[in-house]
Amino acid sequence: MKWRTATAAALVSCAACLMGARGEAQSAPAPAEGAAPAVAQTDPLSQLTPAQHDAFKVAADDVAAGRFSEALPRFKDLLGVTPLGSPAQILIAKYTAESALNSDEGGYALSLLQPIETANPDDWQARSLLARAYQEAGRKADRDAELAALVALHKASPGSQIGKLNQILLERDHLADGGAVRIWYSLEPWGRYKTYVFSRIYGADGRQVSMVTLESSDFDQPSFVKEHPDLAAKGERRFSMDGYTQGQPNAQGQMTQTHATYGFFDGQPPYDTVRERILEIANQKTKPIASTTGGATPKQ
Repeated sequence: MKWRTATAAALVSCAACLMGARGEAQSAPAPAEGAAPAVAQTDPLSQLTPAQHDAFKVAADDVAAGRFSEALPRFKDLLGVTPLGSPAQILIAKYTAESALNSDEGGYALSLLQPIETANPDDWQARSLLARAYQEAGRKADRDAELAALVALHKASPGSQIGKLNQILLERDHLADGGAVRIWYSLEPWGRYKTYVFSRIYGADGRQVSMVTLESSDFDQPSFVKEHPDLAAKGERRFSMDGYTQGQPNAQGQMTQTHATYGFFDGQPPYDTVRERILEIANQKTKPIASTTGGATPKQ
């Protein structure tokens, strides 16, 4: 039986990454939707005037609160008054791009991010946002190139900001019932169950409904080796699609969790196969092959 609390996923939204560039960071990945990197050595915002700094803070607060449509015009205004190519302008451009992505203006986001990557191919924040922009634009080859570059950067510098990053937000999708799905791509498998893809499903009211993952747990591998020794010899593994739904608290302030298994893959499935299954689950077009409820935990 597998249980996972809602706080077990070390996730990243680029807003949190960018907050690290402002000197607001934490030493370890946060358990919610952000995993801020280590504090940057310089503060790009020192180049701004006090009034511009205040305007940036208002826009950044909008991003933190999810008010992207309000943050976007504020950041656009700041872009127009900061020197092109300066550290401040690059940081603001990234914030603007993320706000644009969350306001369904992916084309505008691409126009901001591509010059940053061209000037600095090692800018992992720009690459992370570009991977998402390409995914949401249906540009799979460009998406895969960005993901490959991010994985390479992650492996090459284990002590750096990108080296400490577990995964990136790769896409946001709307559901037929008014809800939404956010999907994160792992730069390396993480956690007890070796998570490769992680998603959160939200209802129309914005509240989280469940989580769906692609995992490759070690305890699934002995049977895989027996059934497919040829694949195992090549380094392949068995993968599973899993769902986690938190129950309502009982009178003692405890709540249960339901773990669902949606199926298995012999060998790692392509990302597009996984996202298709996640969207089917989110749209309630696929039911689990097994589910178990238990594991009462204290109310958070």
